[in-house]
Amino acid sequence: MIVKTLNCFKKRKYLALILVGIILRLIWVFAMPTFPETDFMWYHVKGLELSQGKGFLYGFYPHYIGIENLPTAFRPIGYPGTLAILYFIFGSSFFGIEFMMAKLFNILLSTLIMFLTYKLANQFFGKKIALITLLLYALSPLAITYNSIICSELLFSAILMLSIYLYFNKNNPFLIGLLIGYLTLIRPIGVFIPLIFVLYEFIKKDINLKHKVKYVLSFAVAVVLVVTPWIVRNYMAFGEFIYSTNGGYVFYVNNNDYATGSWSDPFGYPDSPMLEYKTDEGFDEMAIHKHGTELAKEWIKSNPKRFVELAFLRIANSYWYKTDDIKWSLTVGINQWHPIASKAVKLEKLLYRPFYILLFIYILYAIIRFIRFRKIDFTTFILLIFLYFNAMMFVLEGNPRYVFPLHPIYSMGVAFIIFNLSKVIFKTTNE
Repeated sequence: MIVKTLNCFKKRKYLALILVGIILRLIWVFAMPTFPETDFMWYHVKGLELSQGKGFLYGFYPHYIGIENLPTAFRPIGYPGTLAILYFIFGSSFFGIEFMMAKLFNILLSTLIMFLTYKLANQFFGKKIALITLLLYALSPLAITYNSIICSELLFSAILMLSIYLYFNKNNPFLIGLLIGYLTLIRPIGVFIPLIFVLYEFIKKDINLKHKVKYVLSFAVAVVLVVTPWIVRNYMAFGEFIYSTNGGYVFYVNNNDYATGSWSDPFGYPDSPMLEYKTDEGFDEMAIHKHGTELAKEWIKSNPKRFVELAFLRIANSYWYKTDDIKWSLTVGINQWHPIASKAVKLEKLLYRPFYILLFIYILYAIIRFIRFRKIDFTTFILLIFLYFNAMMFVLEGNPRYVFPLHPIYSMGVAFIIFNLSKVIFKTTNE
């Protein structure tokens, strides 16, 4: 039995790489006592409360304990709802067995991501580039350390990769629509991601218009079926059809005279208009969402030049200046960081800045081949993914946590550049 297993790993090197990736993630999860801070505490507590039948309630920093009869829609229910199922199955207390179960669930998601990443890369780029892709992701410090954070990023990444894999293989529009509907409820930034699949379906060649329309309709029905209960719940709770009250908050925070190109405290601005919505129990999320949206729109109209400057700063923050999200795996208490946190951030900048440089080279290559040769293939799809998420960051917030869930698909582009550069270098040195 052992000999057969070893032979299997020899024939399929990607399985050995995935196994190494799993082991590294397990070691990290059990070795690093990551404590959920800020957003991650929110996810954890909302999941617990849902599993205990308390509802989806508003709570404020640092523990976000739900306030009775005060509903929240600050973030969609996708990830807390998934945690609630996990916590319900394994029991729930503030920091009991479910705390570790959430982290082990991350490892399960990571395993799925590694497998799908290899399969897609092998399908569209060949075995050598697929192995480089998997090597990059399996051994990625960020992809390892995120497993100890109770975060939505890994679930979002796993469902995105599964949706993409099924789209390019099975391509059942209803099933993919269900998955994408679920995806939009996991992270607010995914709210318009169904448009990527619709756009790609329409620009594909060799498929007649009637088939495209039927496909998109079936896809749309499935997305609507998943999202509608959440929208209806919000209407019953707030009297308005709303997806997330986080939208106006983030929009305003990143588009005002004191915006920095990443998150800042809207209540700390001089004479902040948001202070009227702040209470001893937090803030009125619906009022801030609505007023914040209005203020951000007005500010952009009045400050178009500064808006564009901030927009490019947001992109720079996401890929260069603020590449420090590894620190969230090194929180050991409320506002307490592990001693290695600063060194880990330096390591992240050292490793991922070159990664992003290669990514942008690949995106430039994808743009050129699309414009010059009208190529509609998997590289075009990666380009659409890149353009969508960067457009969202361009308007909303510069945050490396928006980039991380895309690392599996971006690793394919980086591996493609590494492989082709190495071929050129090797050829040159041999001449």
